[in-house]
Amino acid sequence: MSTPTDGNRDPVTASRDWVLGIDVGGTFTDVIGVNLATREVRDSKVLSTPQQEDGVLASIAAIDVAPDEVLEIVHGHTVGINALLSRTGGPTGLLATRGHRDLLDIGRQHREFGDRFYDPTWLRPHQERPVVARKNRIGVAERTKYDGSEFLTLDEDAVRRAARGFAARGITSVAICFMNSYVNGDHEQRAAEIVAEELPDAYVQTSALYPVTKEHERTVTVALDAYVGPLVVGYLERLENRLLAQGFTGTLWIMMMNGGVATLRTAGRAPVFQLVSGPVGGVSGSVKLAEEASVPNLLTIDVGGTSTDVAAIVGGNTPLTDLWTLETGLTLTMPLVEVESIGSGAGSLIQPNALGAIGVGPASAGSNPGPACYRRGGDRATLTDACAAMGILQPDLFAGGALRLDVDAAIAALTRAGEQWGMSAHAVADAAYEIACQDIAAKVRSISVYRGLDVREFALQPSGSAGPMLADRVGRILGLDRVIVPKNVGQFSALGLLRSDLMTTRAQSVMMPLDAANAERFESEFRTMQDRCRKELADQGIDVSRLRFDRAIFAMYGGQTWDSRIAVADSVFDAEAAANFGKRFHAFNEESFGFSAPELPVIVSTLEVTAVIPRDHGVATSKHEDGDALLRRIQLRVPGTDGPVEAAVYSRERLAPGQSVDGPCLVVEDFATTLVLPGRTAHLDPMSNLIIESKS
Repeated sequence: MSTPTDGNRDPVTASRDWVLGIDVGGTFTDVIGVNLATREVRDSKVLSTPQQEDGVLASIAAIDVAPDEVLEIVHGHTVGINALLSRTGGPTGLLATRGHRDLLDIGRQHREFGDRFYDPTWLRPHQERPVVARKNRIGVAERTKYDGSEFLTLDEDAVRRAARGFAARGITSVAICFMNSYVNGDHEQRAAEIVAEELPDAYVQTSALYPVTKEHERTVTVALDAYVGPLVVGYLERLENRLLAQGFTGTLWIMMMNGGVATLRTAGRAPVFQLVSGPVGGVSGSVKLAEEASVPNLLTIDVGGTSTDVAAIVGGNTPLTDLWTLETGLTLTMPLVEVESIGSGAGSLIQPNALGAIGVGPASAGSNPGPACYRRGGDRATLTDACAAMGILQPDLFAGGALRLDVDAAIAALTRAGEQWGMSAHAVADAAYEIACQDIAAKVRSISVYRGLDVREFALQPSGSAGPMLADRVGRILGLDRVIVPKNVGQFSALGLLRSDLMTTRAQSVMMPLDAANAERFESEFRTMQDRCRKELADQGIDVSRLRFDRAIFAMYGGQTWDSRIAVADSVFDAEAAANFGKRFHAFNEESFGFSAPELPVIVSTLEVTAVIPRDHGVATSKHEDGDALLRRIQLRVPGTDGPVEAAVYSRERLAPGQSVDGPCLVVEDFATTLVLPGRTAHLDPMSNLIIESKS
């Protein structure tokens, strides 16, 4: 129990019983707090701030919890991804093996299909806006062979000259990635020591960050980490210091892209794996929801102020990918939660697309100045303005009444936008709403239908404050019959942060055949990584009594150049386990690619271990208020109608379990509004999720 800083405060209220999930988005910073002693839940939203720690502290104040009452904070931020998307990272240099400094530009010569697919002037994003300028990519003489033996001694003088050149050009961050260093990192380590001697204040990162095969992806991972590292580490330090200054003595956890949280110390070693930590928290919450609601297949749409994040949960499992692409040619290599984004959110500007027709996004009004209806200086029409003009967002019920929307300002902005197309304000609003829903549905198809999933076997699950106002229409476009709007939907990602386990992932590439003779070597590597994880966690004061390890192997057929990640079922990898894995590998290929080749040798490229400590703080309870759930009747513009229709507005907090309401209607809660379309009905299930289905 901490000592109160205010002598007038009741010591009981100063006990550290609160756990907080805080998710920073492009427009809002969401917070949800759960009191472990009383199970009280408090949630809120505040506008995000340029210095994100300001918004974090404001969010804590918004739920009237003092920092010295907080046991844990689980935090997802956007410092790294903002720097990458806007190219505002620090000046960065790259040391590569001589002859390989252009890996960042060459990539794998992939080209994203789209309206510029046949454009001969097209350049990869990294060529148009380099993360590391070519003049700051230096090749040095050195070479390690495939088996880890030294072929060419590291030219230490060349490294020193390069470091001095970096210093002269104001480089403050250096990435080092040499050929085959995943099997022997001695050259990288020595180069890092030399750079540190010449640039003692520089941020230096080597591929020891994640020592695996795939030279391009490994180089990208190290370069991106060096680019965002100083900003992310600086942010985490500022946040920690600000919290400590206000009396916080608990634990600050950081959400990582592998689907788990990490300590501040661990997170500071791998800033690049925090790029989209907030959306990953939402997926963690959805996986828990799939288990609790017995709905194993979910398509999720997390609609924020600037973008929408989508994911496909199949069989209740966290969707993972070992290749996460930020932009064409910039791909990370590490098992990460697979979340894809589209620049269409509630704050997205309504503006001409490439063909001059109405488009929604990707540019956003953000939190400052924000949509026109916020009355904070914004005068350009956004999707939020469209929803306000349609009646979907009720002015006095928005954000729990904390911010009253100005519908007249929204209509004025829509009128100005419509002049270029000769359309009225309401026609622009209707079109923008439909376009946003169609764009989101198309993105959902890209992770479902286009990958062979039958969407009829899935329910749609929205999150974020704007998700529920679009979800029923998106579901109808996709042909889904069921939409599940979870409780605490406006802060669902923040709640997902609270429900995420501690996870630390290690990997080591070996490039050896899968056979009984090598099984002992694989088991030794697994155990070495497990011991490292256990020691690092214990050294940070973490209770490892409930620690478990999940193992996986990346493997491919001899002659192939790309591997696949498959979980290892056996707790000890011996000759029998190797034989079992071989059978599973062939079955995986048959199911995934339509062929298998048992006659070919199986090559193990990488071994992976993830240390997991469960830390779910449980489900936040839903608020319930007495009184009539029907608040009012309104005129509402809904898709598929020629004009306004009469609709009811209900309070979600006043709906009784099992009570059904028919569309068209709105179901309003503190930080979200759900639109239920005509021909649809909605009710609360036993877990207080709002279920939208077709009328029987």
